[in-house]
Amino acid sequence: MFAKIAAVILALGVCACSLLALRQARLQAANELAEARLRVRSIDERVSLVRAGIAASVVPSEVEHMTAAAEDIVGPLVPLALRDQLEAPDAPGSQLVEDTDP
Repeated sequence: MFAKIAAVILALGVCACSLLALRQARLQAANELAEARLRVRSIDERVSLVRAGIAASVVPSEVEHMTAAAEDIVGPLVPLALRDQLEAPDAPGSQLVEDTDP
């Protein structure tokens, strides 16, 4: 009888320890997720600051000058949405692109 009670107590102790281990693992995973979210948030804030700095330092006249210089090197700049239509004139919707060559 004593052996059965000891076995039951031992089994309950093992179950309790396993439940505590699972709970600890879940709490640790939640903590790591929260830390990852904080890291992502701080990186997003730094990216926003850098974007604001870039936006503050670039003026429209400089952008026009850079695009004019780029057009001299690579040719006319075309929006990405229209690039496929210019490369394949037989594609549907290509009639929307006007020929701008003189």
